[in-house]
Amino acid sequence: MNIFGLIKDVANNKSKNLAYSYNGNKTNYEDLISSCENLAQILLENKIEKGDKIAILLGNSPEFIQTYLAILKLGAIVIPLNPAFTESEIKYILNDSSTKLVIATSEQKEKLKNLINDCTTLLNILLIDEIQSLQKIKNKIEEIEIQQDDTAVILYTSGTTGNPKGAMLSHVNLIENANDFSKLIELRENDQMVAVLPMFHSFCLTLCVNMILLNGASTIIIPKFNPTELVEVIKKEKATLIAAVPTIYNYLHQLKTATSNDFSCLRACISGGASIPIELLQSIQEKYNLLIVEGYGLSETAPVLTFNPYRGICKPGSVGLDLPSVETKIFNENGEEVPTGEVGEVVATGPNVMSGYLNNIEATEKAFINGWFKTGDLGKKDEDGYLFLLDRKKDVIITNGYNVYPREIEERLYEHPCIIEAAVVGKPDQLIGESVCAYLVVSNDSVSEAEIIDFCRKSLVYYKVPKQICFIKELPKNSTGKILKRLLK
Repeated sequence: MNIFGLIKDVANNKSKNLAYSYNGNKTNYEDLISSCENLAQILLENKIEKGDKIAILLGNSPEFIQTYLAILKLGAIVIPLNPAFTESEIKYILNDSSTKLVIATSEQKEKLKNLINDCTTLLNILLIDEIQSLQKIKNKIEEIEIQQDDTAVILYTSGTTGNPKGAMLSHVNLIENANDFSKLIELRENDQMVAVLPMFHSFCLTLCVNMILLNGASTIIIPKFNPTELVEVIKKEKATLIAAVPTIYNYLHQLKTATSNDFSCLRACISGGASIPIELLQSIQEKYNLLIVEGYGLSETAPVLTFNPYRGICKPGSVGLDLPSVETKIFNENGEEVPTGEVGEVVATGPNVMSGYLNNIEATEKAFINGWFKTGDLGKKDEDGYLFLLDRKKDVIITNGYNVYPREIEERLYEHPCIIEAAVVGKPDQLIGESVCAYLVVSNDSVSEAEIIDFCRKSLVYYKVPKQICFIKELPKNSTGKILKRLLK
């Protein structure tokens, strides 16, 4: 069981099915496999063997999908990187992973020119533009035996507490998670999934690439997020599914010109990457007559752990129930499960959980407790098994001895009619340990700090009320739209 082999089986049975569309151009499964096999031949000519690591710096494009699958066909390992990374960020990952080959766009050429000398294992840098101009090769590639437990992808984490770590995900990790999710969302062959999140990120890679192609459905590739253009593509292509983060849904909510008719083709909107504020969730669903189902996961879990039912009870504020093959629990600091309703760290086990961090035994050992993966997120479960996230353990604010969860305050702030975005962090305070600080993006410049504080006092106990309000034009975010609280701190 390996990813390319399964997708090729799909192509053999559904060769004329649409695999993806990009800027109006459509590609079926037969042509996708042909492109992948041509690329795989070129990789062989560059001395790529099973187990070699290949980094790809490609934005959302057909070339990303083709390259990804070509690498997997050879039993090599894909390291998807953010094209916006700096030279030093790329250099660290290439050296840490002993990468043998980089595939990038011509726009990256200048940034990458010194890497051959600085990275000891790097043999070559291939520009996808030049590869595409090569004549198609008709030589048949000898089948390579790939085991389901072989590493397929290494995803480097964001490195919020030091250098990024490479989470090793096997073929079975990715396949099981994609299949689990496809059952929950009741994926159909005629489904068209909008891929607007970066494909190098686990959320998009699993839901918009692996899940779609393993099931003979199709992906609508969006090269870059623009709210107005996204609405037009959804309407024109008659998209049925979209996977996005709360920031994207917030941008769509702010549009003045969009109506429910623009989204009438969508049967479900999947939200992940961060918790979506309840106020925003309910408001956008009502405004556009949408079904938004929220889930939760991490790069290390390929990534989905929990998901609100597509059919059944969706609990606002919850990230849903465990996937069929996944089990999550809430542990205390001693590694013991806590009673229902109590707060602790979310831990998980299942066939989607990574084997460990590349070249980092210490970090791998710290990431597990008695066989359970420690997510670093604080949460609680209700009597029905629904998971409610509070915050990252490191983001909890301790003020005057009280634990304050930023998400609870952010939920209240989003209820204010003038607040578009909110992020709450703790700031060092010599008297009380940490003080609560709120960073806000507002729609009306006349809103004052005093007004916001008074608004919070109506629904929050005194020690949770922000001591400081900072108005800014935009919250810092990463490539997927996740708010970077470490920068605010």
